[in-house]
Amino acid sequence: MRDHAAEESRGMTGGEPSSTTRRRIIATGVATGAGLGATALVATPAHADAGDPVLIGQVNDAGTAETELVGGSESNPTLVLGSVDSLRLVPTNEEHIPPELPTGSLAVTPVGDLVTGGQGGRKAYVNTSRWANRTLAIRPQRILDTRSLSAYAAHVVSSTSVVSAGKLNAGQVIHLTVQNVPPALAERATTAYVNITVAGTVSAGVLTTYSSSIARPKTSSLNWWGPNQILSNLVEVRLGSHNGRPLCFAIHVNAATSVIVDVSGLILSEPGRDY
Repeated sequence: MRDHAAEESRGMTGGEPSSTTRRRIIATGVATGAGLGATALVATPAHADAGDPVLIGQVNDAGTAETELVGGSESNPTLVLGSVDSLRLVPTNEEHIPPELPTGSLAVTPVGDLVTGGQGGRKAYVNTSRWANRTLAIRPQRILDTRSLSAYAAHVVSSTSVVSAGKLNAGQVIHLTVQNVPPALAERATTAYVNITVAGTVSAGVLTTYSSSIARPKTSSLNWWGPNQILSNLVEVRLGSHNGRPLCFAIHVNAATSVIVDVSGLILSEPGRDY
């Protein structure tokens, strides 16, 4: 007959079998493993070998072996983390994450992308605010008409002296904000879709739309070729800041013209859940 007490006594001093190690760890603290739902503990050793339970609050390194949690339910989960507990995944280089992962698997890359084993065991990326957003079409809202500038003062964040006789003067820039266009501020818009119209042109000209946070690029958002024209174009423009005001973009013209701006869409970095 095997002397289990003697085996366990020998195991406590060295060369212990995995079953004895498991008993010692469980006796020392609370552990989680296959089919166990548990939270924090204070225990040694500071690592878990392959086949041993995972220790919450300790570094668990089983090398290249996988750790799998099984069983549990919504009311009795396999792994429970309390308000002070955290689960940290050590980053894995992208090339070391296989294209097929068992459904439910989790990994994180060095740049913070969360990877999961999706339906059918296919590798999938979890949408996060780091690189995911939402394009939202909104009810068009006018934020500028230089022919009646005072009506749109809430959207103008630069000097209005660049407008005279209802026209944006040649060689001048006006900065606008979409801060007052819901839900741009609450859901952190990064880009706006704006329909820009020129009217009452006096000569050929070029209009450039760009983020208020950058120098004016040598590009064109709208061109016209003579006087008394009415032309429009839909522009996607990155938002920046101007004089401490957020969600801003700039408009420059090289020839005097009236300018009308309507916002028709936003790209949101923190979209709400009303969809």
